[in-house]
Amino acid sequence: MPTELGLGSDHADENRIIAQCLAGDRKAYTLLVERYKDLVHDLVYRMIGDAARAEDIAQDAFVKGYLSLRDFRGESRFSTWVCRIAINRCRDLLRRARREVLMPDGEPPLSESVDAGETPAAALERREREEVLRRALARLPLKYREAVVLRHIEGMEFREVGRLLGIAAGAAKVRTFRGREMLRRLLEREGFRDDAI
Repeated sequence: MPTELGLGSDHADENRIIAQCLAGDRKAYTLLVERYKDLVHDLVYRMIGDAARAEDIAQDAFVKGYLSLRDFRGESRFSTWVCRIAINRCRDLLRRARREVLMPDGEPPLSESVDAGETPAAALERREREEVLRRALARLPLKYREAVVLRHIEGMEFREVGRLLGIAAGAAKVRTFRGREMLRRLLEREGFRDDAI
């Protein structure tokens, strides 16, 4: 990777990298992919629950982003733009699957990190909680799942959630609140409290 481009995350740096891409420097795009690949993959995985498909959709989103880079106007961050492409890909997939839940057995839990001080019993309990959360997320209507994942799992601000979903920040807040309430009720039916989210 070219060292003069660096991996800083400020907007001006991002715009400079995009300008280099548009000027024909294909290698510059790998910096954007490296910077945001985990964000996009995690977002897609949490939307559809299938790691292999998430990898394909994330790659697809970056390819489409590269091919459409001339359409990027810089009104938002590149990460917001490429996440929006990925979300649209998820929506297409879920529509084609007629909203079937894409949660194959044996997929890794939401959090794959292991706490060195965690006992086997605590690790098992954590994995069970995460699996219940993943199943509950899959049962939410798509528009609420998107909002909850973006806000509470990816940690985005309401303004960015709204931009990604194509709605106002206030509508994103309402949608997130309603989605969280639905999720809370689903988790309570499974015997978990609200702090499981």
